Amino acid sequence: MNAGLLSGIVTTTSSSNSGGAEHIPRVLEDWTGDTLTYNGFMVGMYESRYATGLWQGTGSTIGIYSPPTRKWAFDLNFHDPTKLLPGTPQVRTLIRGLWTTLKLDTTS
Repeated sequence: MNAGLLSGIVTTTSSSNSGGAEHIPRVLEDWTGDTLTYNGFMVGMYESRYATGLWQGTGSTIGIYSPPTRKWAFDLNFHDPTKLLPGTPQVRTLIRGLWTTLKLDTTS
């Protein structure tokens, strides 16, 4: 798989575990003995709104799925801005200048 993944994530705390970045691509099938090759990037951007349950484990631990052997790499093409995927968020430098508080319902 060659992809860039932007996703929500469940926050890991001292009393609960989100499962980490390795669970951003959620595989639900039995991958026992299989390898998932991934070349791209993964970013947990915000607190997940839909997948909000805590990570409970895998395989025989809870009987949901068995994860693949993960063969993952960061795609070095993402270092080149001309090769970024359409819609990739970009960060710019903000230099604080003069700030003015506007009166309600005005533009100056």
